[in-house]
Order: sequence, then structure tokens, then C-alpha cells
Amino acid sequence: MAKKSRSLKGARKHKTIEKADSNSFFSRYDFFPFLERNRRVIKFLGTYLFYIVLFTGVYVFFQDRFTFLSTMTANALSGVLSVFGVDSSSYGQSVYMNGFSVMIIDECTGMYELLVYAGCVLAYPTTLRNKFLGIALGVPAMIIVNMLRLVFLSFVGMVYPALFSYVHYYLWQVTFIFLIVMFVLLWIEKIVKNTSN
Repeated sequence: MAKKSRSLKGARKHKTIEKADSNSFFSRYDFFPFLERNRRVIKFLGTYLFYIVLFTGVYVFFQDRFTFLSTMTANALSGVLSVFGVDSSSYGQSVYMNGFSVMIIDECTGMYELLVYAGCVLAYPTTLRNKFLGIALGVPAMIIVNMLRLVFLSFVGMVYPALFSYVHYYLWQVTFIFLIVMFVLLWIEKIVKNTSN
């Protein structure tokens, strides 16, 4: 008597996995609708990058003509430290104070942060009047903040010289980025939105 072959219960069935269509990503997330949905953001980023490249190119190309900013910042820092009772003097780009000295280079003038801020303001979609107010109010505010940063770093250098590098390269770099974002948001909230209402 012949035995009937039976399929075992619980036997695994192998499913064929269809290869994903290489065009499935583009069919779901089409490139052009994506651009259309994010048109304003892409336009802002493109305009911002244009201004940053333009400003940075001009600054780097004419860098020799901007050395006076470092000297002017050093003189201003020495003057502000004197107001705080610190015996300080400046010579060229160097500032000497109580056995500690700093050299003011391009990055210390706050110029790069100003270029980033100005690029954001000019790229934002609003009226020329609002952009002018953003530059006219934001740039002096950032110059003041940069001077406060230099004064703070000078006191750190005089009192805790071992912490100077950390505070200079890490703490204040992150803080300045945060402040740029805060200045831009404050400008949008207080000036741009108020004039659009």
C-alpha cells in the first residue's frame, strides 16, 4: 500500500521578496513637488548662501584693507578694560594687561559673525525698510556683545589662564552662534511681524 505524502504542519513557507523598484522613491517623493512645497525655505537658503559667499569673498580679497579693524578693536578693548580698573595698554593688534596679553586677529573683531547675521537679515523675505532696521540695530548690538566677550575673555586670562583656551574656543563660539540666532529671531518678532500686521 502506497503512503500518501503529507505536507508537514508548521513547515516554513518561503516568500519571494520582490525587488523594490528603483524609481519607487521618486514616485512617492517627487523632486519637483518637494521643491514647490519648500520653495520659500530653499529661496532663503540660496539667497543666504549667495550673500555669505559674496561678503566673505570681498572680505578675504580686501583683507589687507581691513586690518584697521583689529587695531581699532584692540584699542577699544584696552580702553574698556581701563574703565574696569585694569592697567592695560595696546600696541597695534596686541593688548597687554596685568601680566597677560592677547592678540586681536580677524576672528576677534566679530566680523565673521556680523557677515552671518547680515546674510540672514538680507536673505529673509521682507521689506527693504525692515532689512535696513535689522542691520542698523543688529550690527551695533553684536559689536557691543563682541566687546563684552573680549572683556570677559581678558578677565578669564588674567584670573584663570588655564581656562582661557576652553572659554575662547568652545564656550564663546557656541554662545555667539546662539546669540546670532536670537538676534535674528528677535528682529523677526519685533520688527518684521509688527510691520506686516
